[in-house]
Amino acid sequence: MTQKGRAVGGPLGQSKTRVQFMLPKQVVERLDGLKIQMGASSRTEVLKIALELLHWAMLHRARGEDIAAVREGKVAEKIAIPGIGPSTDLG
Repeated sequence: MTQKGRAVGGPLGQSKTRVQFMLPKQVVERLDGLKIQMGASSRTEVLKIALELLHWAMLHRARGEDIAAVREGKVAEKIAIPGIGPSTDLG
């Protein structure tokens, strides 16, 4: 059950909070495309996975590690994400 603006019980007793975004049409189309490619059940699932990936990247950058695409054991491309640098403090 959802209640506007209030956290409600989720699975395993976790609370949930409704969050709404205003996104450009192009971003929503990308989100929907990713949902289809991933076989995700919802846009929310795609966003949760994206947030986990971003958090993982931030943890590694905070340790001074690079994030990279690797092909056949060689770095094909280092990935730079705005706002994520080696000095990011994640406590």
